[in-house]
Amino acid sequence: MISENKIKCMYFNKRFNEKPQGKQCGWVQKSLIETEIAIEDLADALCHGASFKPGVLVGGMKADNWTQQQLFGLDFDNGMCIEEAYNKVISLGIVPCFMYTTFSYKEEHHKFRMIFCNDTVITDGSIRDKLQATLMGAVGGIDEVCFNRDRLFFGGKGNEVLYPSYDSRINAEAVIDKYWKDEYEQYISNAQPKSKKKPAAKKEKADIEVKPVYENLNVKAIKEHDVEYLRTVLAHEPIEFDTKNEFWDYIYLELDIAELIDIDNPRSFCCILHEDHNPSANIFTTKNGVQKYRCCSENLTLNIKQLIEMLGDFKSEFKAIQFIMDIYNLSIKESQWSIEQRENIDMMISNITLNKFQELCPQADKNIKYAKDTFLMMLSIARNNIYSEKFSNDDGEIIFYVTNKKLAEYMGKGNSQKKIDKINKYVKMLIYHDLIRILDNDQIPKELLKNALKYTNGNKNRVNFYAIPSWVVQQLKTIEDNGIRWKDKGYRIGGVSFDMFYRSEGFEVAASLYPQYKKKKNEYGEIVNRTTTKASDERTLKISEVILHCIQRKGYCTEKEVVYILGNEYRYEVTETQIKRCLNEIMDCYGLKKVKANKVLKEQFDIKSDGYPYIIIEDEM
Repeated sequence: MISENKIKCMYFNKRFNEKPQGKQCGWVQKSLIETEIAIEDLADALCHGASFKPGVLVGGMKADNWTQQQLFGLDFDNGMCIEEAYNKVISLGIVPCFMYTTFSYKEEHHKFRMIFCNDTVITDGSIRDKLQATLMGAVGGIDEVCFNRDRLFFGGKGNEVLYPSYDSRINAEAVIDKYWKDEYEQYISNAQPKSKKKPAAKKEKADIEVKPVYENLNVKAIKEHDVEYLRTVLAHEPIEFDTKNEFWDYIYLELDIAELIDIDNPRSFCCILHEDHNPSANIFTTKNGVQKYRCCSENLTLNIKQLIEMLGDFKSEFKAIQFIMDIYNLSIKESQWSIEQRENIDMMISNITLNKFQELCPQADKNIKYAKDTFLMMLSIARNNIYSEKFSNDDGEIIFYVTNKKLAEYMGKGNSQKKIDKINKYVKMLIYHDLIRILDNDQIPKELLKNALKYTNGNKNRVNFYAIPSWVVQQLKTIEDNGIRWKDKGYRIGGVSFDMFYRSEGFEVAASLYPQYKKKKNEYGEIVNRTTTKASDERTLKISEVILHCIQRKGYCTEKEVVYILGNEYRYEVTETQIKRCLNEIMDCYGLKKVKANKVLKEQFDIKSDGYPYIIIEDEM
């Protein structure tokens, strides 16, 4: 390595295997640092997925922060083949120091980058702009966004440097003198600052001071739905998201409202939504990382989508979203499979909300009455997380992941552990009915697990993976059969736990509902099947003794009696929960049943209480 080959640029050494998407783009932007690096090392890194900006930026990552530059890049993605492009620049006497293929390169459609090195460091922005424009114009067929001073170049996965000539240099003055044409000025003018001064009309009275009015062209473009203008000035890298959820995360967490509306000081400025002569607006970031636009005088707080909807007076949410996608060059992957899965989920949502599910599975519908909101939210999450067929199971069902905490947050339940636990019990009820399925570790696609680990900061125990089976006729029968079994077992949401299902239906059923909880270490350090705990067994024994004693004494027992009698040993809620978990096991073991008292039973057992309580009695059948 020779010192003459070292240059400065903004560099991030993370080696990607595919083009960064969604949040990864923001991560790259924030991770770029000024770096002195040998050209050959940079070339090798880019061929293996690293990222860089040729310009050195200080104090931020925007074009305004540009200070110097020595490398210049050209981006080819219009179909020109590599050899043709190389021969073109050689014929012009402009030799690149290296080339590399991008992540999107295909044999049938070449996409690649060509990097030049000037013989000196350029610190004059106008010279830099003119050289970049000259290179683009003289070579032709170049992606215009590579003109920008803050242009980010992702690497590729070609693993091979093309046409390496690390000592080659160009001379800015010579290139400009020889190849500059006035028509190349368009590249420079297209990248000029986005707002211009426009003097106000003169007042009739000469003694009134005329103040200049600043027309914000970005705001004007949003109002006029001028996609082309905004796409040009924002110069956003095209991004294709795997799912809608990733798309929305990017919209809310990564897009810069101040950049969109061309505001220099986001802490205080005149509101763009109404006539404002005293700054009443600001942009702030919530604790969840979402940027919000705030107008104090109107008591208005908006996210970026809402701001665009209001500013552009959009009457259709769909059109507003499409506008955002267009101006930022964003798209979401779509395939026949994903369309089919979305249709399946839409039909489920429709059947639930229009009470058609009641006709299809009457008992299951009754059972999940209070779990429907949770189910609808799970369906919504699944719908927004339709990736591709590689993220489906063997039956072609959608696989998605979510934490219990995030699910509670989506449902507006806050961070209360009690509410999170309740939602988790509803989820287990839905799994029991086979409305959703929870995946064991060996059923999770590796790529999806990687995504989830990023989502949970590497803690895989915090996230659950689910699949949504389609409601074909056989599946509806399974759902209803499970609903009938739930009722026959007398399951109640308060008792839902591994313990309850284990005691009532055995290890296999409990393990299918709690796959990540089915194993444990015994006292010898061996991995064995989980069973009930010692404390749970002790409480169950005490409860069974009380029930049997009451039945022996008066012929029946109520749950309230058990709770009251054991009140000195356990808290009421502990006993209530344990009864819900173990009552089926106790009744099966001792030949008991739980029934609602009627007049005959009240007379038979001399029950004096009002109403018709549920009682536990001997099963004479």
